[in-house]
Amino acid sequence: MRDWVALVREGLGNLDLSPAQQEETVAELAGHLEDVYIELRAKGHSESEAVDRALNEVSDWGKLAGEIRGARREEGNMNSRTRSFWLPGLVSLTGSMGLLMVLQRLNLQPYVSWYRAEVALTFYLPWLIAQPVFGAIGAYLSGRSGSSRSIRLAAGLFPAIAMLGLFCVTLLAGVFVERNAFIWHHLAYLALTTGVWVVTPGIGLLLGTLPFLKTPKALLSQPMVEN
Repeated sequence: MRDWVALVREGLGNLDLSPAQQEETVAELAGHLEDVYIELRAKGHSESEAVDRALNEVSDWGKLAGEIRGARREEGNMNSRTRSFWLPGLVSLTGSMGLLMVLQRLNLQPYVSWYRAEVALTFYLPWLIAQPVFGAIGAYLSGRSGSSRSIRLAAGLFPAIAMLGLFCVTLLAGVFVERNAFIWHHLAYLALTTGVWVVTPGIGLLLGTLPFLKTPKALLSQPMVEN
């Protein structure tokens, strides 16, 4: 029986990956080739013919090694983006929107400011006051993964970014799908609404994020040591 792991390791050479990733890749490919070999032997092929056909599954070892390196690095980049941006940002967003839902469930009356006679601006003051906490959470969690300052900033501001995206989608749907005339007649109101629900909480999120932009990422990523 051929040593498929040794054959694959020799064919691929140094993949420039971490030892664990390289061993995992070699083991997966070796297992595949061995499965092909066993299947060919079961069909009556001689050992040498089965080995040759199994090895022919890989037409160019150098090209395959390059593709594996690219795929593994892309996978690593995606994992890094998830840890440093998406997860912290979603935690911050969930906390912010969760608090808003709680305030509404408690029947807390929002502050109302009338714009003209027919439309009003509403917002929850406790929710706005709490935004620095959620900005700090997002930036801190992002920094713990060793992210850059720009990524920490984006993670901290994620709730405002998400709210802006929602406003833009709603506005475009109103203009191009629903043909809503209200939008064109109340552009100033829409701008004020964006200020209340995007800009103002964004400022609060930024205040909570700023302290973690000044902290070196090496310190943020260090594990907590208990005395």
